[in-house]
Amino acid sequence: MPRRSPALSVRVAFAIWTIPTLLSTLETVTFARLGGHPIAPWRAFVGEAPQWYCWALFTPMIAALGERVPLRRPVRARNVALHVCASLAASALCAIGDAIVNAWVRPDASGLIASARSWFLGGLPATTVAYFAILGVSYAITSGARLRERERRTAELETQLRDAQLAALRMQLQPHFLFNSLNAIMALVRDRETDRAIRALSLLSDVLRAAVNAGDGHETTLGQELEFVGRYLEIERVRFGDRLRIAIDVPAELAAARVPTFILQPFVENSLKHGVLRDRGANQITIAASAADRMLRLAVHDDGRGLPDAWTTTPGVGIRNARARLSRMYGDAAAISVANAAAGPGVSVEIALPLMP
Repeated sequence: MPRRSPALSVRVAFAIWTIPTLLSTLETVTFARLGGHPIAPWRAFVGEAPQWYCWALFTPMIAALGERVPLRRPVRARNVALHVCASLAASALCAIGDAIVNAWVRPDASGLIASARSWFLGGLPATTVAYFAILGVSYAITSGARLRERERRTAELETQLRDAQLAALRMQLQPHFLFNSLNAIMALVRDRETDRAIRALSLLSDVLRAAVNAGDGHETTLGQELEFVGRYLEIERVRFGDRLRIAIDVPAELAAARVPTFILQPFVENSLKHGVLRDRGANQITIAASAADRMLRLAVHDDGRGLPDAWTTTPGVGIRNARARLSRMYGDAAAISVANAAAGPGVSVEIALPLMP
């Protein structure tokens, strides 16, 4: 249930109804002078104030009654009758207040009851309009508040759903990466490369520490992402030595750009697993970044064997997750292209996403 709008509070209602009170006071003073019977402004104000400030006092009450006895579809005759009675009661109370105050400010020969009856009958059309106008405005305000509250809750639910989906994708990625790293270390142990295995374990410890320190955030800087990928590649270089060459072509000014956490790792892993490390000779992985037209473009290129024929119909888990994450984070503003290199052997991956420094 939304909080009651401040526009329906007594204090704000009095501030709003002061405007017609002052206008009526000015009108009374002006016409009194033109008629040759000038009246002091304060007397005119006191004489006009009751009919307006009564409605200021009634405004929160009318709004509350409108919520308890709504005039919304389907409209019930009982509710309409109750509001008509409430309107008449409010008009009568305003008329009594006008009669009492004007008996002191502008006394006349008629009695209090006759004066109250005159105020009631003379102002009945205007007071009826005022009552239902207040009711209509209160409905508009509370309906707007409900709509904003509903939109806020919907946005919160969408954010929670997106965070949960991204967390699930990330939890799929981390074990996948960990298993591959452990497999590389196990291969070193099996080959009795003790020193290199120890070095790889140390690097894996650094990588896992970086993954844990990333917390639940879905974004990091490009510099931190490159540092993470660099440590991962160092684990593989401990295993494969000079067979694996790494080239980084990222301008320093893009290091602070925001990117999804672990966005590069699955593509680097694919280059290693399906391209570079299937060859016996030396191969290279190149990671590059550029910016243009408020878009950040990341590229991962290898000079390995290229994509297998079956890949076009069954891309890997890491690539599917990366695409899903980009879609949920940026919608249609981000895209991933994976294809065999246009010139020479290997695979080229291009990632385009909004540039957010």
